[in-house]
Amino acid sequence: MHGIVSLLDKDHYKLVEDIWAGLENSLGLRGVYVTPFPHFSYHVADHYDVDLLESVLQDFAAETPSFEVLTTGLGIFTAGLSPVVYVNVARSPQVSRLNRRLWPLLAEVSTGIVQYYHPEQWVPHITLGHGDVTSENLADTIQILSRWDFTWQIPIDNVALLYSQGNGQQDVIRYRFPLSGTP
Repeated sequence: MHGIVSLLDKDHYKLVEDIWAGLENSLGLRGVYVTPFPHFSYHVADHYDVDLLESVLQDFAAETPSFEVLTTGLGIFTAGLSPVVYVNVARSPQVSRLNRRLWPLLAEVSTGIVQYYHPEQWVPHITLGHGDVTSENLADTIQILSRWDFTWQIPIDNVALLYSQGNGQQDVIRYRFPLSGTP
């Protein structure tokens, strides 16, 4: 899977990395490192036409001003193979409009779209644990995370393509464009 995301600013990026390291040191959780870039996603798909996508993202970034998101605490997705623990990104009207604007542009250059990210169902979030979070270690995970304050204001100034190399290898940042539109 590949994803269109915004990477976090350096302070929150480091904070998330510190949280990941704390979960690894305390519980051995490493699943999150398959995508080792603190971010939140707008769109995920099995395949993007990366040549067409580059110009779509460049144009989108040139028309979109930087903005700020707020986070509101922890959340847990329980559907699927294992729980996913995350920081909830508040879905403000501005963030929702951005996702609705981006979605049809990306649908034109992708296949195997994950409908979970569709504007009608999208839950923006910053993943803290997945893949190796289980029902057995979930309570310990939450206990460790409860020491942190997850009420953050995060400046967002980019859009990027996280590209999966497959076979369990770490994702890479294939494209990253600064948001440079006028408010």
